[in-house]
Amino acid sequence: MKYDSDFNKDLNFGKEAEALTLKTLKQKYPKAYIKKGYHKAYDIVVPELDNQTIEVKYDRQTDYTGNIFIECESRGHKSGIETTTSNWYFYYYNNLNKLVRVETDSLKKLIKENNFRKVNGGDSQTSKGYLIPVKLFEEK
Repeated sequence: MKYDSDFNKDLNFGKEAEALTLKTLKQKYPKAYIKKGYHKAYDIVVPELDNQTIEVKYDRQTDYTGNIFIECESRGHKSGIETTTSNWYFYYYNNLNKLVRVETDSLKKLIKENNFRKVNGGDSQTSKGYLIPVKLFEEK
């Protein structure tokens, strides 16, 4: 299946993943909230866990490629894993039916210790990221 990237459509899918994450978190941590506005360091704060933060990603391509795409650059500037200050990465795929939670430091270590291919991707192929096989990502 061919995937056509569209910034607004992708943004809406990302917001849907954030809302699902927040709804789930609020069952146990009612003070959790989504950081308002554009904020590239993280998406969600959980005050009950000493203000731990979560970066939420949703990739519809994973189901077709078997890889997780971890962005590191957008339009010539560092982004994604290079700029996040989050404690956790929550990564959705399989139409929001599959969630893998990885500590951000563990993800950075996985990237550093392996020779993952960096490819263009995202909206109009203006981003770069690491392709990580799903199995390796799920083991973290």
